[in-house]
Amino acid sequence: MLYETVWLFFALGMGIFLSIGLLGLLFSPSIPKRIFREVAVILSVLILFGGIYFSYKWYSEKKEIQGMAQQVELALKQYLKTHKK
Repeated sequence: MLYETVWLFFALGMGIFLSIGLLGLLFSPSIPKRIFREVAVILSVLILFGGIYFSYKWYSEKKEIQGMAQQVELALKQYLKTHKK
């Protein structure tokens, strides 16, 4: 359950991250000065590459993340079992 929750927040974050990069590329031609337009395109491309990199790292280390999430979930269950109110 913990892994699915973390994955959901990660997917939402990556969706927002990639959307910002794509919107930056889409709207960069509307910037009047050439230097600002180039900076906007460079930042948008860097944001896109960052999103792709973090998505790759997530999927390449998926098993380790699942293992850590299971350990944390078990630790939380044990803690809640011993510390009842």
